Amino acid sequence: MHFFNTITIRWIFLTSRIIQQRKVQIVMFIQLFSNYLVEQSVITIEQRDSFQEEIQKTRVKLGTIAVAEGLLTNEQAEEINHQQTQQDRRFGDIAIELGYLTETQVSKLLSMQGDFAMKYFQLLIDTIGLPMEAIREHLHNFQKIHGFTDDELEAVKNDDFESIIPLFATVRDPMITDLAGLVMRNLTRFVTNNFYFGRMKKASGYSYSMLAGQKSVGDYNIFLGFSATSELDGIIKLAKNYAKTVAVTSSDEVYDAVCEFANLNNGLFDSVLSDDDIFIEMVPPEVYLNQQLSGNAYCMPVYIDGSEFDLIISADADFVPGNNPHTLTLKKTELCTNVSSTLPTVLVVDDSSLIRKVLINLLNENGYQVIGEATNGLEGVELYKELEPDIVTLDITMPVMDGVTALRQIKEHNPNAMVAMISAAGQKDKLMDALREGAELFFTKPFNAQEVIKSLKNSEF
Repeated sequence: MHFFNTITIRWIFLTSRIIQQRKVQIVMFIQLFSNYLVEQSVITIEQRDSFQEEIQKTRVKLGTIAVAEGLLTNEQAEEINHQQTQQDRRFGDIAIELGYLTETQVSKLLSMQGDFAMKYFQLLIDTIGLPMEAIREHLHNFQKIHGFTDDELEAVKNDDFESIIPLFATVRDPMITDLAGLVMRNLTRFVTNNFYFGRMKKASGYSYSMLAGQKSVGDYNIFLGFSATSELDGIIKLAKNYAKTVAVTSSDEVYDAVCEFANLNNGLFDSVLSDDDIFIEMVPPEVYLNQQLSGNAYCMPVYIDGSEFDLIISADADFVPGNNPHTLTLKKTELCTNVSSTLPTVLVVDDSSLIRKVLINLLNENGYQVIGEATNGLEGVELYKELEPDIVTLDITMPVMDGVTALRQIKEHNPNAMVAMISAAGQKDKLMDALREGAELFFTKPFNAQEVIKSLKNSEF
């Protein structure tokens, strides 16, 4: 058996403000414009999908960019290309010599060769022989359909995330817009950058086949969820991409993973509000099936790998996501009966099956023996008394009994119990409560595997 001394508290803490400092790389324009071209029968669905991979290998010609930017005509670009075949000289040098371009213009064009929009235009030229004039005409029609100004179109073409969000999340409440922006950033970071989204609209009379989400209550009342009106393909892709290496096979495992993604976003958002002295507290996520929203909410369609789901956000105190939440039935690992006398033993307590799987795999692979798991604080306290593990990990936000209450009862049973608290990013007050109750370690989701193991190893003697 391993014992633990009193250790220095480690907070592995991630906030949305940190996230916002990192550049978000998306390819939204390519996906939007590709779908427009499919609708116009310019390219096929198969070509659209193949272009997503081919674009990474595409090299953009300087002439293509110059014509696209309106700095050269096709005839001028062809003339320069013809001279290039007879001379061992660069396109830009010839263009300057002929007086078609300035040195400043050439420098700007060279800086644009890595631009994804330009790569896509070059791909259209090389693959299906679509001339640049036709591309520009389609681009003009695309702009008109979406109602983009010239500056807005440039923002979309350049994947300027901070400018794109307000174009699609067109609501007066900045909290709604900010939360939508955070979700889109996190989709890129934790799920996939192969997505795009539509314009946000009021969700009046919104009926769904499935909704997984979470409320935050306090100074403001916020709901964040993900839903599907009919087919669950988009929700399934969201869940599997977020879970990554953890198997997600059953419907309830899908719902659970989506709930955990909602929890991640709410935690990060709540941490920002907390920094501004706004108090809100997250309640356990819930899943609803085949019901209808009540109260004011906003819906933003998201398209991931060709499938759709909806982002649902509400800041209405009277908002009700549904009645009679669905009860998740998630299989738990059988209790370990062959307990090693040399490995430290761990009890994992979390209402998320996904998080339990992640922790169990991580611990088992790094010299720990997980001997049990529980889905709420009450189960966790009971199992702790039965199993007496060396370590127990406790999620803070759980149904039936929260993690802080469970911690208190475990410490009453065994004052020397080694407890590591698991929390979403926006739960600093709860973490302080846990500290006062005797918690030794804190890990914030999404946690870094190396940091978790390092902190545990440093805690042993």
